[in-house]
Amino acid sequence: MNVGIFYATYSGGTQAACEFLSQTLTTAGHTVTMKTINEVTFEDTLNYDLRIFASPSWDFEGKEGQPHQDFITFLANSAVKKFAGKKCAVLGLGDSSYAHFCGAVDILEAFIKAGDGVLATESLKIDGYLFDMEKNNGLVSEWAKKLTS
Repeated sequence: MNVGIFYATYSGGTQAACEFLSQTLTTAGHTVTMKTINEVTFEDTLNYDLRIFASPSWDFEGKEGQPHQDFITFLANSAVKKFAGKKCAVLGLGDSSYAHFCGAVDILEAFIKAGDGVLATESLKIDGYLFDMEKNNGLVSEWAKKLTS
């Protein structure tokens, strides 16, 4: 399977999770391309069998649980575009002490559904990725199996 991972990061956690995911999928025999979301257009994402969107959740312009600023720009530029039944997935990093834990996941899922995309599996929300990478990479590894089954 040809997989595109499109991410944004502030502290490096989302990038680290995506790198681990990429390695896991590559080891399983898939072709993986990983790019930041600001390196691609909506049309670029359509060139893959599966596209994975990964974002941290932050307080953006006074709104808690928002995706990375680069995703906000991508979503605004892609608002009327369609996935036309293509498979997508969402990975989110967050902090459960906030009222909107991994709110970016909910926003990205709504974007995919509004664009007639199909979620390949339930989205993965990770709490405090950098604080327990071994445990959280285990979650990413299990999720990767669901993505491609």
